[in-house]
Amino acid sequence: MNIPDAFADVSVKTLANVFFDGKVVSHSFTDAGGARRSLGVCQPGAYTFTTGAPEIMAITAGKVRAKVDGEDEWGIYGPGQSFSIPANTSFEMVVDDGLAQYLCIFG
Repeated sequence: MNIPDAFADVSVKTLANVFFDGKVVSHSFTDAGGARRSLGVCQPGAYTFTTGAPEIMAITAGKVRAKVDGEDEWGIYGPGQSFSIPANTSFEMVVDDGLAQYLCIFG
């Protein structure tokens, strides 16, 4: 997946989305085309997220292991790689060491 290193003409929420006692933090924004996205960073740990809308998680830095609910295998994702999550489900994501950064694309 081609992940841009910057976005122009965006509307950014000033308050962060803080999860898991501050171990996962993201900022939501709407891009020039009206798509809702977020950029975030994860500290080492294991996290379970739920989805309302379909999501694409694109890793921009670091490495994660991830498994979508209902799948048997864990995937390993690094910079430039992504995985898709259907609406109304959950996924597990593990950061073993260092920081992982991501772009989440909703819808």
